[in-house]
Amino acid sequence: MIRFSINRILEHSPYELILSGNDFMFQTDLGIHYSISFSKEDIILGGCSTYQLVIRKIEDTKSRHDPKVEATILAIIDEFFRSNLEVMLYLCDTSDGREQSRYRLFLSWFDRYVENERFTICKAHAEVEGEGLFLCIIVDNRNPKRDAIVEDFEEKATLLTEGKP
Repeated sequence: MIRFSINRILEHSPYELILSGNDFMFQTDLGIHYSISFSKEDIILGGCSTYQLVIRKIEDTKSRHDPKVEATILAIIDEFFRSNLEVMLYLCDTSDGREQSRYRLFLSWFDRYVENERFTICKAHAEVEGEGLFLCIIVDNRNPKRDAIVEDFEEKATLLTEGKP
């Protein structure tokens, strides 16, 4: 089970958060609602549990760029790693064909945020049943199993990209 300090998140989040079950909920200045959660996956990498970061925009409306959304999500991710040494998986939604854009956006957020040498990010891309699958894992470099996690991910990503089960 993962742990969080809601107080630490709120110190860095420009939007007020409500914790509802396992979901962090917030509303933007434009009235758009987001839900951020971590879903435990069956994937064990290098002996560590893997949690998928799930970012849901509740309303299906277009919105302009809001840097406060980025800062809020990154505050949640930062606390995930401060309180847990597990693996975070980011897998892009493929429902509307914008998965590659989401992937680039998320990685650009993380690149701006990341402290030197704090994380290892492993990326993979594959075509599965005609859809582009974009995913990455992020591992805190304090994790003593980091090398085994990276090796395990690379093996699984190779099988995925070669189209093997």
